[in-house]
Order: sequence, then structure tokens, then C-alpha cells
Amino acid sequence: MLNLNQDTLAAVAEKACYDAAAHPRWLVAIGRALVELDANPWIARNDHGGLDIASPSGSVYSSNGVCQCKAFEFGQACWHRAAARLTRLHDEALFRADIIAQAEAVVEKHFAPLAERLAEARRAMDELFA
Repeated sequence: MLNLNQDTLAAVAEKACYDAAAHPRWLVAIGRALVELDANPWIARNDHGGLDIASPSGSVYSSNGVCQCKAFEFGQACWHRAAARLTRLHDEALFRADIIAQAEAVVEKHFAPLAERLAEARRAMDELFA
């Protein structure tokens, strides 16, 4: 089972629904993907940047931009691809948040003391010229 941050997934799904607003089949696929990502214990990341999914139909699919399901075969939206994309977007959002947190920690560690010394120097200059 995937371990997804629900707040991040919700934000990613909201953006995906906004982007797919003119495509009803994708909206349905996104909705179904969210249900399956929450409840299906047989979804795992694969080595190809997508998901391996044991579908409730009994079939197993490896999905990223393509899928082996009937919907994909007929050129339709499928929840398997929607789930893979939502998961990828989720992981990218978490990665970006982690990078930002690391950068903020570096700034805090190295530049906060410098900012304090600069403020102290400005106060000293103000007193000197007052």
C-alpha cells in the first residue's frame, strides 16, 4: 500500500480536477483513482516511475503514461493512469517541499546570525551619528 500524505494528495487532486474540468471522463478517472489510492492495498510504486496496480477486476496493470486496461486500449481515460499521475505529482510536491525546507534551514543557520550582526551594526551606526 502506498503511504501518501493526504493533504498533499488532496491539493494535487484539486489541481488535477481543475485542469481536467473540460474532460468528464478524466474527472471520473481521477475520482476513482482517489478512492483506489485510499482503499486498495495492492498498489505499489514500480521501477519505471509508475504504479503496479492489482485492480478490483482481478487484473494487474503497470501504469504510468500507458496502461494495459481496456479503457486505454480504446483511447479512454483510466483510473490506473490517473492514480499513477496523481502519485507522481504527489511525490514531486513532497520533494519540492523538502527542498524548500532544506533551503530555509540553510538560510536560517547561516544567514540569520549575519542578519543579526548587520542589524547590530546599523544600530551602532545610528547611535554614532545621532
